[in-house]
Amino acid sequence: MSTLRLRSAIISVLTPILLVTGVVASGTATAAPTVTRPAPFTPAQIVGPYASDLPPSGTYIPVLDGFAGLRRDRPDIIASNLQKVKRINNSATRAQQTDAIAINHDDRLVSLSEALGDRLGTAFRQLLAAGAVPKVDALAGGDTARGGLPLGTTLLEKEYYGNPRPFVVAPTSITKYDKPGGNLYAELANNGSYPSGHASMAYWKGALLAYWLPELGPQIIARAGEIGRSRIVLGVHYPLDVMGGRIMGTDIAAARLADPRFAQLVDQAGTQLRTQLERSIGMPLKDFIARDTPYLTTQQAVTEHRATMTYGFPVVSSGLRNAIPASAAALLRSRFPRLTDAQRLDILRRTAIKAGYPLDQAGPNGGWLRIDLAAAYAVAP
Repeated sequence: MSTLRLRSAIISVLTPILLVTGVVASGTATAAPTVTRPAPFTPAQIVGPYASDLPPSGTYIPVLDGFAGLRRDRPDIIASNLQKVKRINNSATRAQQTDAIAINHDDRLVSLSEALGDRLGTAFRQLLAAGAVPKVDALAGGDTARGGLPLGTTLLEKEYYGNPRPFVVAPTSITKYDKPGGNLYAELANNGSYPSGHASMAYWKGALLAYWLPELGPQIIARAGEIGRSRIVLGVHYPLDVMGGRIMGTDIAAARLADPRFAQLVDQAGTQLRTQLERSIGMPLKDFIARDTPYLTTQQAVTEHRATMTYGFPVVSSGLRNAIPASAAALLRSRFPRLTDAQRLDILRRTAIKAGYPLDQAGPNGGWLRIDLAAAYAVAP
């Protein structure tokens, strides 16, 4: 398909979706009188299209395809994958069950906002609900957030791998948790598990939120890991699904931030968010964060996130070089604005997990699994 035809196809698909869902806003909606509602993006800005709208191969299957090798060659890892679900699901505390149910039904951006701290998280959710951060909402709010459209939904990838969910494979071993009257398990019974869409969305939205609020980067990324783990608590995903979701979500976020035209939208949304938050809280963010009750300390966030990166799997591929995809440098641009991309990549390499865990790959499609963005954000600037 020619570039012109591809651009036309993207516009024809995106425009009606964004108009119907309200992502392309007119700016005429009425907000609460005490809240200033700044201008949203224009329709042309939202629709684009942008170079980062499509991955190089048209899907994210190449970066996820370490799963194919595991299914073919490592039945022990696949068996362990199911056993880990059973253990996490069966041992879930009431608090973990409650959080997992809430995460299932909430927007990932709302779930991520818990990481901002007691009072700042509340201020963020109030601004979001009042329509006072329309640029943030357009890029990262809801299932039709522009940051993930058109191909960041995991639907194509789930269909390709066709992996049955844990509660389908082992129905007598999985405890089902849902809200009263909920229909979660019936809705997902015929839908593939790999990769986790909740985890993917948590990580690309989390990467954007951390980019906007780098002071809380470790906490936000740790919360993304918790969102992924919550899918295992419910018994609807395996650890490998969540790890695959992290691969895909990190790739999506890096592509958006490495795309100069889309990155302009991200920067505008970040400026709007920080301005509105400081107006709401009445002081500089740095001072407010220092006085707020944190969700986790930085060290707690780094430690907790590291545990959700491999779920206790062993290294299965020895000899892989710990390379990081070049586009990932953009993920740290707001945290380390004075460094070069080469220096940012070096931070990602130094804070990465060991190469060779399940789903890791050699070559240009590998490296995403290794990125520990919580640890990278925790490095002193």
